[in-house]
Amino acid sequence: MASYSYNANGGDCLENGLLFYWFGWMLWITVTFLMKKTELRTKIACWILIAISSSNVNINIDNYHMSLTFLILFGSVIILHAKLPRIMYHTFISFTITIGYAAILLWEQNTPVWLFLPRFILIPAISVMIISILVKGVYNRLVTGLLGLSAGELLYNMLLTEYDLQTSIGEMAYLDNLSVTIVIIILLGSLHKGKVKLSLLLTYYKQPWMMKFIHRRYRSSS
Repeated sequence: MASYSYNANGGDCLENGLLFYWFGWMLWITVTFLMKKTELRTKIACWILIAISSSNVNINIDNYHMSLTFLILFGSVIILHAKLPRIMYHTFISFTITIGYAAILLWEQNTPVWLFLPRFILIPAISVMIISILVKGVYNRLVTGLLGLSAGELLYNMLLTEYDLQTSIGEMAYLDNLSVTIVIIILLGSLHKGKVKLSLLLTYYKQPWMMKFIHRRYRSSS
């Protein structure tokens, strides 16, 4: 039996999901105004807007309470993950992130004093490190990371439900972790692309004929 509800407690949502809303709007602005006008840009922009606007809508399915944003993200990323090359390899990486995510949350639940960093820093840092080492390409990293974190959120809440601890799947803390991970992966990809372009540019200008040309132009101008 499924039902839905709307969380009107805006203060709590903004307090816990500030990073999600902030990075979400930053990504939407970047996609809308900086990407080329293609069908892909329109799909991504609409997807981000739907994710932001549905973050306060909650759905009850039997004993599970989840946000509509989580349901949309999880369903979308499963479809995208199925289209990745080397699907078994990327599934294994996502599974590794899933176990790590659920383990960190369970560790925090039992012994929070041992966590030396906040959750929104520790989880994205570990996830990005694993993804960056084992997965190539920004798109593959995003899809693999999204699936791993989403499945980890689902696994963690299912384990709590077994002990009659009712929690919401896809709450604001999860969305914060997700948004920070996405932003770090995109930034690292942009830095790598900029580094490659700079290296090619320097290699081009270091060629002997280019150096002679520049030297001649300098002498003629002087």
